Amino acid sequence: MTRRFILRAAALSALAVPVVTPTLVAQQKCPATTPGAAMPLTYQGAPTVPAITACDLMTRLYVYAADSMRGREAGTPDAIRATAYIEGEVKRLGLRPAGDNGTFFQSMPVTARIMTQASAISAGGKTFRPGADFNAAGGADRTAAGDVVFGGTLGDTVNALGADDVRGKIVVIVAPAGGGGRGGFGGGRGGAANNPLAGAAAVVTVSQTIGTPRLQFVLNDTVQNDGRTAYNAANPAPPPAAGRGGRGGAAGPAPLSVTVSPAVAAAMLGKPVASAVRGDKNGAVTIDLKFETVAEPTRSVVAILPGTDSKLKNEYIVIGAHSDHIGMSAANPPVEHDSLKAYNIVARPEGADSRGAAPPTPEQWVRINALKDSLRNVYPARLDSVSNGADDDGSGSISVLEIAEAFAKGPAKPKRSLIFIWQTGEEKGLWGSQWFTNHSTVPRDSIVADLNMDMVGRGAATDMTGKNKENQDLFGAENYLQLVGSRRLSTELGDLAEQVNAKEAIPFKFDYAMDANGHPQNIYCRSDHANYARYGIPVIFFTTGGHADYHQVTDEPQYIQYQHMARVSTLVFDLALKLGGMDHRPVVDKTKPDSPFARCQQ
Repeated sequence: MTRRFILRAAALSALAVPVVTPTLVAQQKCPATTPGAAMPLTYQGAPTVPAITACDLMTRLYVYAADSMRGREAGTPDAIRATAYIEGEVKRLGLRPAGDNGTFFQSMPVTARIMTQASAISAGGKTFRPGADFNAAGGADRTAAGDVVFGGTLGDTVNALGADDVRGKIVVIVAPAGGGGRGGFGGGRGGAANNPLAGAAAVVTVSQTIGTPRLQFVLNDTVQNDGRTAYNAANPAPPPAAGRGGRGGAAGPAPLSVTVSPAVAAAMLGKPVASAVRGDKNGAVTIDLKFETVAEPTRSVVAILPGTDSKLKNEYIVIGAHSDHIGMSAANPPVEHDSLKAYNIVARPEGADSRGAAPPTPEQWVRINALKDSLRNVYPARLDSVSNGADDDGSGSISVLEIAEAFAKGPAKPKRSLIFIWQTGEEKGLWGSQWFTNHSTVPRDSIVADLNMDMVGRGAATDMTGKNKENQDLFGAENYLQLVGSRRLSTELGDLAEQVNAKEAIPFKFDYAMDANGHPQNIYCRSDHANYARYGIPVIFFTTGGHADYHQVTDEPQYIQYQHMARVSTLVFDLALKLGGMDHRPVVDKTKPDSPFARCQQ
């Protein structure tokens, strides 16, 4: 059973899903369409063809979600490299640039907070500076001072210190050999209610390696609004329940968080970490963090395929995805890939969305270890620190590129124009779509619909794709696809999606559970389509849902369901073609938002 899970994408029967050139498609061979073939860790495929195929998607995604892209975090050179890849592809396809000043790029004013050398840790009569000695994530200048207490190993909830033990203290903890923090077994995103260290003045994690600190980025959008606070669909106030693309709120300020070397920890504790016992105390330590604001290049990619009708070509259908992901887990030590994947499949089946998950039971540990062993029978054991984002949202980005090629190189040409957009910064708060809809490079009222693809590469029966409004688990299937927002502004658009789907070679069974009014995860407001909907533009959010690799270093190309992904891409292609040829815009028959700057609420 375990091995079937690992090879599921390869073991599905080969389903060619041609848009054009069926003979050429049938001749394509790759592991994704070869029954029984193991999916490789790295892959270089053949040149792509003018059709939507599983092999093309695999070829492209293994480039886009490779370790060399380092997780494509918005504001970093890694995201610039990813957008350069997309630019090269749309140039090759002959699409028209629709960014700034005749380019394919729409840049946005993003700044980052970077720690300066004025920062210091004073402990044991010594002063330590950032770099080899310690690092901390970007943010506001902060100082913490207090007595030190040793808290043991990160993620050890059984032997954790109590709230009274850590209150107001500098708590020193050790990162486990298998990893911890974001992406590790002990990593959580909950607030103070389930964080035993919430009352500490600072949490100091000891690591053998001090990586580059994670920065705090800010989009400076100066668009004039109606007097309300600036809109941010992913982080409306007050904070909603946490979910995909968003962040949950926390009660009160979090403790100052720093990663230090063993030498700094020894100065803090008055002894080597290896000699420390949980609960050991030492004298006062001062941590003083200073930051400066610097500009960081950040850009989306925007391209147009002009329509064929002299009048309708002045109207646009947007087909989009987000190009970024969450980057490197540099502030934490690398994790053992197979151990984390096995752990999450059993104990955290929604990945980073498995907030507040209980520690595994003895029976679950048996399953975790058995699954880990079977994974290692397929792939070599390895440490991992790259959040590749193969599904989130490499799958959407590559699907949009594949659809663009099918339109640009194939015979089907819509009367309306198509905007293909790869929006950056979705993971930061829907930056790219916010910026584009506030500063659109075509008249905003000429956009008739937005088709958004975010996480469209999974949806297997073994994937927990979310929970319905009644908190019941949802799972994928071979014909599984979630639709969100399809009838929230236009009944006609939702009906068209159903009609087009019914004519597909293998129709999907649409799951609308995540689109329920009042759903606690508020998914409708948590991907890029939300920024189009706030201006009254009809939207559909296509997704195969969540899974155990969500926002984990295990979201890699070898776990993608490429033939399923090709069928999703074909559906979006066919719907765009239908919309592109209609004699009227999709009718907006539902109430539009009162203001594009009002709070989004599902």
